[in-house]
Amino acid sequence: MSLSGEGVPLVIVAYEDIYQWVAEQEDGLGDTYQKQAAVVRLCSSDIEDMGLRDSGRVELRSESGSIVVEAKPDAVCREGTGFVPVSLYSNRLADYHLSPSGLPRVKHIQVRAVPTDKEVTPLSDLLVRKTVA
Repeated sequence: MSLSGEGVPLVIVAYEDIYQWVAEQEDGLGDTYQKQAAVVRLCSSDIEDMGLRDSGRVELRSESGSIVVEAKPDAVCREGTGFVPVSLYSNRLADYHLSPSGLPRVKHIQVRAVPTDKEVTPLSDLLVRKTVA
């Protein structure tokens, strides 16, 4: 999957989210977990560049995979950066080829964000093992 082409280029920063963690502890991988985990937080100018109002769904595409999540405005977020909770969603975008430091790239992920009418990626799709060539 190439990162050239349509969409807004972003760097996704995966972060630990207490609300998503609590949802997972209480509900497992259910609807509450999905609602907390299937979100990207963006600055208002990036949301406007994609033609979204306050929020909407976007497809995040990395070289490792793609997901559809809800886009939410975040006053702290800088232009060109998105925040996604560490979850099955961020894992689908992560690059597991080792960086020069010897660690996988799971917290700093380059993506393209494209507005979409597709439904949020179901958790069942994320639980299917993905092979990397």
